[in-house]
Amino acid sequence: MKHKILLAANNTVGLEHIFEDLTNLLNKTHKKYVTAFPIKNYTSKLVLSSNNREANKSLDHLVEGLENVAATEQSAADFNLSLDWINRKVNHKELKILSTVYDLLIWEQSVYEAYDNALLKEIIDAIKCPMLFLPNGWQIENLVVFHDGSMDSVKMVKGFINVFNPSLRDLPLSVLINHDSKSYNVREEKVFIDYLKLFFKNIGVQLVEGDLFEHGNEASPAKMNNPFLMLGINRSGFDPENILNSPTFLFKG
Repeated sequence: MKHKILLAANNTVGLEHIFEDLTNLLNKTHKKYVTAFPIKNYTSKLVLSSNNREANKSLDHLVEGLENVAATEQSAADFNLSLDWINRKVNHKELKILSTVYDLLIWEQSVYEAYDNALLKEIIDAIKCPMLFLPNGWQIENLVVFHDGSMDSVKMVKGFINVFNPSLRDLPLSVLINHDSKSYNVREEKVFIDYLKLFFKNIGVQLVEGDLFEHGNEASPAKMNNPFLMLGINRSGFDPENILNSPTFLFKG
């Protein structure tokens, strides 16, 4: 099996920790073809601005340092990763088309925090593949699936099973179920839980009402210890400001 991975990047050096994360988190039996996507090469509909001026300075030299690129490609090869670079300008239409053939886009915190939320949201809206957001010093003690009763929730879990390391399935899994009275179907919920039981050993189910990210919500991820979140972008209440407290697998249907 093979996987194509997009990696949001702002430097040609210092990516070894991301390569190590990829090795630990993703399915080890799949050959990974990684394409580094320099955010500075994205032509925004907005005025590109950064919260970090030093980050912009480093972007100017992203693909100019050929020696750094070669060294980083060799570092990736040491982790059994095939690495190449998008070294041309890409707008939202091109990014949309490009991302349809990728299995995952990975954002890590230093890249994500260097840009305004408006720009990030524009890129996220354009991307058509699932995304993984990685905070600094992440740890995972349990898995959390947000199930809204839609087919996208099923596709999200299938994507997780396909892409990520099977050892993660040994962790406790919390299924947070959110639905409205008109769309709720007990049979569909049972089928979904039965499917999860084929892959996960320790499952708990909890009904969630209201905004998943409300601090007063007892099922809020903020009240859990080191969760790995699986969220659908359309119905989970996702917002760029809510992420990076925990590793987050964001599915786009």
